[in-house]
Amino acid sequence: MSWPKIRQRLIQLIPIKELRSFLSYKYGWFPNNYVKWGACISSIKNLKLGGNVYIASNAEIHCEGGVSIGYNSRLGTGAFILSTNHNYKCETEVPYDKTILMQSVDIGRNCWLGARCMICPGVKIEEGAIVAMGSVVTKSVPKCAIVGGNPAKIIGWRDKDQYDKLTSKEVDYTIKNELPRQYVKVEGFKKYLEG
Repeated sequence: MSWPKIRQRLIQLIPIKELRSFLSYKYGWFPNNYVKWGACISSIKNLKLGGNVYIASNAEIHCEGGVSIGYNSRLGTGAFILSTNHNYKCETEVPYDKTILMQSVDIGRNCWLGARCMICPGVKIEEGAIVAMGSVVTKSVPKCAIVGGNPAKIIGWRDKDQYDKLTSKEVDYTIKNELPRQYVKVEGFKKYLEG
């Protein structure tokens, strides 16, 4: 048995959840993925990461119903993904009963989920989609769509031809190249009710 597998098994034996999570992130529970300190992931065995995935600090992912995040996708600070819901349609109890409804969440490759966005159970976000910060996604998002608001609606589109061209050349923004970044100042303000 290889050292990384031995290390993972040893980490699983640690009774303190926070320490176990920290060591899992630090020592490669997620190979070729980057999970920043402070991210919270429940039912980690139901999480599938496609590689080169970046999960920012304070992101919260509840994987009880199953969560899949595709290759080269990014989750911003405080992103929230939920894969369960309460059964409020019960005829005997209010506001809901003891039943937990599990619905998987599927995020495609090359997706960007902005800071503090929320993804509801049963949502599929197709490849190349962008979710604006603070959005609440209640319905599935098509390929290369840019969604925003509460509930999130399509507010724009990526150039699909350019996207397909870049993905065919495999020009990925890798985590290893995260720093140093290039900062470019953009002039002007957005106009209210801009058409």
